[in-house]
Amino acid sequence: MMAKTVCFSLLAASLLAAAKPAFAGPLDDFRKSFAHAVYAGSPDLVHNRNPQPLLRAVVVLNVKMAEDGHFVADVLRTNDQQPEMLARAIETVNRAQVAEVPDQVRSELSRNGIVEAWLFDSDGSFQVKTLAKPQLSGL
Repeated sequence: MMAKTVCFSLLAASLLAAAKPAFAGPLDDFRKSFAHAVYAGSPDLVHNRNPQPLLRAVVVLNVKMAEDGHFVADVLRTNDQQPEMLARAIETVNRAQVAEVPDQVRSELSRNGIVEAWLFDSDGSFQVKTLAKPQLSGL
């Protein structure tokens, strides 16, 4: 029994050693660029504090790139009681402009897009999940 454990441990160790390290790819880098573009396009709507414990709304969008280079959003999750927050999130997508999008990323954005969440506080200001500070504790 001990020999099997040692063999499996050695096999697992060798597989881990041979595995390629995980690292952020071009799409992950673009996600941050897009989040910064959302902030730059709507600075009056963004807050720079920790999101409150109980958020007003959370809107999750799948953001894709249209053929003309503009961003379009498909709604994945919204709060039906807060339609104005959905409209605000979509508006910020429409305002976002990223200077350079590599061809590989452009192709992926056209096909699948990226998923981003807007975290709205009670005053209607927001942070996007990619750049958000940790949410405050309700305790």
